[in-house]
Amino acid sequence: MERTYYGFNSSQDVIDLQTKYTIWKRVVNIVFSVTVKDGFDRTIMRKAIDKLFERNDCLRITFVKKDGRTVQYFEEKRHVGYIPEVAFETDSAMKKYVHRFRKKPTDCFKGDTLDAVFAVNPSGEELILFKVSHFVADTYGIGVLVKDLFGVYDALKNQKEMPPMPGSFEKVLKKDTEYRDNSEAVEKDREFLKHYYTVTHPEHPVYCGIHGNTSDLWLKEKSKGRFSMPYLFVKCDTESYKFVIPRAVTENVKNWCEAENVSMGSFFFYVLAIASSLVNDRARVQAPLELLNCRGTLEERRAAGTKVQSMSVYTIVDYGKSFRENQAAQYADQQELYRHTRLSYLETQSLQYDLWKFSKLSQVLNHAYSFIPFDAPDGVSVQVLSNGKGALPSYIAFMYNVKSGEVEVIYDIQKIMTAPQVLVDFQNLLVQVIEKVIAAPDVKLGELF
Repeated sequence: MERTYYGFNSSQDVIDLQTKYTIWKRVVNIVFSVTVKDGFDRTIMRKAIDKLFERNDCLRITFVKKDGRTVQYFEEKRHVGYIPEVAFETDSAMKKYVHRFRKKPTDCFKGDTLDAVFAVNPSGEELILFKVSHFVADTYGIGVLVKDLFGVYDALKNQKEMPPMPGSFEKVLKKDTEYRDNSEAVEKDREFLKHYYTVTHPEHPVYCGIHGNTSDLWLKEKSKGRFSMPYLFVKCDTESYKFVIPRAVTENVKNWCEAENVSMGSFFFYVLAIASSLVNDRARVQAPLELLNCRGTLEERRAAGTKVQSMSVYTIVDYGKSFRENQAAQYADQQELYRHTRLSYLETQSLQYDLWKFSKLSQVLNHAYSFIPFDAPDGVSVQVLSNGKGALPSYIAFMYNVKSGEVEVIYDIQKIMTAPQVLVDFQNLLVQVIEKVIAAPDVKLGELF
């Protein structure tokens, strides 16, 4: 049978760039654990994971070199390999095992996209450690995979009808290919981005981070006149921290967003920008990268795999305006940017280099942000783990559990950049910002803070 080959989509472009320019190849891995409160039948779970490959085409991707470029194709069948079983008596033993597990990258050129380990933690809880290739699934896609896995597991265990199939990632790639082949659309996107960078926000971006002037490394770069930090920190270790935004606070956010007809993801993105501004001398221009799911159809949003993401997003924090006014302007800009998913990462990177003459390894962002609605079954909790060697100063994931109503905020940060106490202080500030702007959305930010 003749194979259909596809090039990279925008997210895969980013990952490819990271693997080329960083010595830490583990950036291609996403490591996460799924803990099941009441345990699970391992024989049935093996069958469910096998079904996961059948039902999610992104897990059947293989990469090959063809005509001098890397392309991907979908295999019709693929099965789960050997699943080890381990039990840990101490937290230290588990930490060492996880470190070894994440150290070896997956290899999509050999069809290795997902590894699993059945484990028991020191508290006696049963869990599954997963390692998925970032080339085939991102954090949003993990939510799709976990929900499908436990839907299948429940059907197999209780002899029920299988849940509906997730969406097809191949269809997403086909759509991406059509966009990229449209030269008129690409040029329109390029002109939009150029206008956005040079006219809408003509001044150089100011550092946007969670540590402000507490970082010697940042102060050193700032003294040299560098207002953005290198995108790839190739020699830095990362560590993950998790905080919880209480249900009562999240419920207020949800109600406000519904009344204002904006997304919760956009809300949290903007309060994150305000908090970052406050710890950076009230810097007016913030430049984090927003990694929301930008797929156009409901079917695409239900597909696992790497999403089409927006690129660098500027956020103006105008202390002379209210939160409502600021957020509305930011949301309008975001909606406009979401149309522009046809340019590859390298094309956008080239455009930014032409504008600012920074190093090609410099990106006008200092942390990445994701908002991920997560519909976990009762008794199932998911923890995204650090891969130990990151490519960003900080990655911040807001994981919204639609059942519990809580938001888990997971920070994966460069240890050389940010001390744990600084992170605690920043999270406390973030919650204060949320509560204040919800309570007084029409008061000028300068009067609130």
